[in-house]
Amino acid sequence: MKHTVLALLAFSLSASAFADLSSDGLIGKFELKMGRPDNSLVVQLECESESNCTLTSVAQWKGDPPRTDKQVLREVVPVKNLVYATNALKYAIDQQSRTIKNEEYSQSMSRLRPIFSSNPSIAKCWDLNYPPPDYMLACTLTDVPPEGPPIYLFGTLLANCGEAFCRYVINPMTRVR
Repeated sequence: MKHTVLALLAFSLSASAFADLSSDGLIGKFELKMGRPDNSLVVQLECESESNCTLTSVAQWKGDPPRTDKQVLREVVPVKNLVYATNALKYAIDQQSRTIKNEEYSQSMSRLRPIFSSNPSIAKCWDLNYPPPDYMLACTLTDVPPEGPPIYLFGTLLANCGEAFCRYVINPMTRVR
């Protein structure tokens, strides 16, 4: 009986610690790494609050010096109408079994497939208001496996619906801190 009580206490403490981490929403530092060593992109989103973030990208192309772009985002707001993000997510889930020729999209989809197996939906999105409103969103998803990334970057697709994505290209971001 004593071991059962201790086990339940340990489980409830670890469960509440896990819940605290997930309730941080957008607060923290998140990272996305894509590409190959000679052709790579690293994107970091660091938010000290749900309205105050910094978006940093470092691009390295074929031996050129790395190019860094840092944007201070002071007008991050919750997205009220999630229909476009929801439709983009549903489209990507529907496309997950397709062979994807575009290397960038293929890399994104390979990271998303384990998440998509649980058929997630949008929990909440924040509009980064960069460059214009609705161009780039940071979203959390429901029904994500426990090891799944906490934040998903939805970047506007500057083309028609394609072999993997529609309206937004979706990329998972890992928590750095």
